[in-house]
Amino acid sequence: MQASSTTFNLLRHGQVDGPAALYGKTDVSLSEQGLRAMQVHVQHLPNPDVIITSPRLRCQDFAENLADTLSVPLIIEDALQECDFGLYDGIPFDDLTDQWLELNDFWRNPMQSTLPEAESLEAFHHRVHQCWQRLITQHQGQNCLVICHGGVIRQILASVLAADWQSPKWYTTLQIGYASVSRISIAEYQHATPVVNFIAKPPFNEQPL
Repeated sequence: MQASSTTFNLLRHGQVDGPAALYGKTDVSLSEQGLRAMQVHVQHLPNPDVIITSPRLRCQDFAENLADTLSVPLIIEDALQECDFGLYDGIPFDDLTDQWLELNDFWRNPMQSTLPEAESLEAFHHRVHQCWQRLITQHQGQNCLVICHGGVIRQILASVLAADWQSPKWYTTLQIGYASVSRISIAEYQHATPVVNFIAKPPFNEQPL
């Protein structure tokens, strides 16, 4: 049997139906616009052999419907959840005015400024990196659609590109837009190195001029 290349299309969930906040473990549904953007994008992707999703509603609900429509296997992967932002997770920014300096420290240096009762950046990176290594082993030769979060996609890209995931610039200068797709492919020969084909390609109705 001839070996096949492996493809991972990393789809970030669409815009959510909620006020501006740090949404990690908090479950929030997609907005109509967010759902529509995801639907548009997957129409232009090859049908996957398997769909792998975060268990958060903004990912899993769409993944379940798509897997049912395409009649492909669905895997719910707990390790693909977004970072847990602790006490501030899901709280609207308008309600965190007294904590703004603390939030600003986190944004300026997330490696050294873990939010109260939150998952550390180191723990988050390790969780996603371990999951990624497992996925590329388990799904060799498959076309995989992975529906997850912006932070998760950044950690996977950092693993593939050997980027400095501890640097604040990795988070402030790398934009992973809603409903965007990043693609990683692995050639069919043994010990092939994963290759990043593109990063954060927007939905087709939002292509830049």
